[in-house]
Amino acid sequence: MLDYIKGPVTLGDTFIVAEVGGMGLRITATRSTIEKLKPQAENESIRILTYLHIQENKWEIFGFAEKQERQAFLLLLSCRGVGPKAAMNILGSLPPERLRCIALGEEPVTTLQQVPGIGAKSADRILVELKEKLKEMGSWSGSDSQKNKSASEYTHEELFRALRNLGYRTAEIQQAINQSDALPTNLSDAVRQILRVLGRG
Repeated sequence: MLDYIKGPVTLGDTFIVAEVGGMGLRITATRSTIEKLKPQAENESIRILTYLHIQENKWEIFGFAEKQERQAFLLLLSCRGVGPKAAMNILGSLPPERLRCIALGEEPVTTLQQVPGIGAKSADRILVELKEKLKEMGSWSGSDSQKNKSASEYTHEELFRALRNLGYRTAEIQQAINQSDALPTNLSDAVRQILRVLGRG
């Protein structure tokens, strides 16, 4: 396995060009990875964690700013029907800690469906496989707000169910959650907070 590449880099929107031994190696990366690498890009040499994907007539290098990102990429690759492009699309939308939240049931499976190219059947299949791989996600931690969600007395599925019973659609519920501040740990309080956001829409 190509573990890392070290050298001067040029950053694009969805790729990195690393100069190594007089060659420019093109590395596919998510926008979040590129944003994390920007502060280091002015240095003469930076280190990028990599994964080399080899197909019959194509070699492609994928780059990561952190070990956890690469672990998540490899875990997604091990799911049936998930190739490198789909894995990068998922990571581009959902950092590793949110994948863990989905596997734990703290975020709904519909979150996966917001990723381009991931439909309902694919999301359900990925969820089943992520649940089987929870031990591999043990060290994936999130921000304080995500840790607060883990301490909630309810799951996101329960919150969604309560709001759908009030007549709201899944898409508008998710949008309201995204626009809301950190949710209360009590389900009734969380529903009231989301209803206030929905009322402003």
